[in-house]
Amino acid sequence: MIERQLRCSSVLSAAGWIGPALLRLDTEGFISAVESLPENAAVDYGPIIPGMPNLHSHAFQRQMAGLSGLPGNNGDSFWSWRELMYSLAQRIRPDQLLAIAAFLQLEMLENGYTSCAEFHYLHHQPGGRPYDNPAELSAQILAAAEMSGIALTLLPVLYCRSGFASEDVNQRQLRFRCSADQYLELWSRCLAMTQGQPLQRCGLAPHSLRAVAAQQLNEVLDACKNVDQPIHIHIAEQVGEVDECVAVLGARPVQWLLANQQVNERWCLVHATHMDAKEISAALHSQSVIGLCPSTEADLGDGFFPIENWFNQLGSFGIGSDSNLRLAPSEELRMLEFQARLQSGKRNVLTENGHSVGRSLYQRALTGGAQALGQKAGRIEPGYRADLVELDKEHLLLAGRSEDVLLDSWILAGDQSMLRSVWVGGRQQVAKGQHIAREKLQPAFRKAMLELL
Repeated sequence: MIERQLRCSSVLSAAGWIGPALLRLDTEGFISAVESLPENAAVDYGPIIPGMPNLHSHAFQRQMAGLSGLPGNNGDSFWSWRELMYSLAQRIRPDQLLAIAAFLQLEMLENGYTSCAEFHYLHHQPGGRPYDNPAELSAQILAAAEMSGIALTLLPVLYCRSGFASEDVNQRQLRFRCSADQYLELWSRCLAMTQGQPLQRCGLAPHSLRAVAAQQLNEVLDACKNVDQPIHIHIAEQVGEVDECVAVLGARPVQWLLANQQVNERWCLVHATHMDAKEISAALHSQSVIGLCPSTEADLGDGFFPIENWFNQLGSFGIGSDSNLRLAPSEELRMLEFQARLQSGKRNVLTENGHSVGRSLYQRALTGGAQALGQKAGRIEPGYRADLVELDKEHLLLAGRSEDVLLDSWILAGDQSMLRSVWVGGRQQVAKGQHIAREKLQPAFRKAMLELL
């Protein structure tokens, strides 16, 4: 790739808004300079902000978006939703997973996500027999990222049992199951596939304490202790999960994890919804990232994460699309702020450093998301990857607005229609609001969805 220059009406840099501004990109797709331009300088692009990392996704679950609102059962919960997910997971083929993941990532890019952590636990054939290549389905996720152009952190998942008191998985989880040895083989293959790929890397993902026993967790983490990789885990999503953990392990999930593992800035605690005050204090000290997925957590009735407390204590957090019911970072951030308002009875709750709500939330989620993915992204400054989003200054709700007000308008009142262009690693993937490969990738996605319906 040749060196490039982007002349922009304004840029949200690490130091604040600059406008007009010149972005210089090097041959590897990283930012080499951010420079001010004269006030009357000609520009080619509107306001540019960093692209948002998506720290938690299950690509195959996109197939069930809109299918879980069945009537006549007001006792429905996360656990009954999970049974529907299992039934759909039994049938998906590698070619269908490729088509769904590629188009899903395309839609993420159109909505302003420029990188994604794929928490991938669908490993085997229906019935549980491994593919000839144990990393067959992981390879499909990586191939999808090549097709869509999104930056990806692949998180192959260790899944060993169906619950805290179980020794094995149930029949509907056979496609997920790995022993520690099988998992390490899978992980090593994923690591090899991502090495040398500029937009891809690999991490570790013990599914949850309910799905991985302490011995298995220790065995995997010990084997990988000299590899600097992100580590993600589902933790404390449901009250029932917390209660069962206390009954079997004698401690709450976050409490047990922090006491028994060297949790640090490499860790992302996904759905740490139900933490008490002591767990919050300990998690803050660990410098781990909290992974929040408000649209999915609301859909599943998970409960409320104590976001105001965590935010005010400068805890790291990022956002994810999880089940991929919705794919917009603006919606996830909006839900966090509105949740805080509903709980506190105040407005403009999640703000800091004299910045607006939108900017405060956006920049904190950028930092936490990039940390969780282990990627040099989330900032517009030299040395960071050129993952960029252009806001459409011609949109009727953005016309005449600038800086923080512009960002607030998108996050608190806007949607995908306010985004015009998206770049990943300096390569433009979205132009005039549409992904450059949409027409190419859409037919296979439609075919896969119809086959699985």
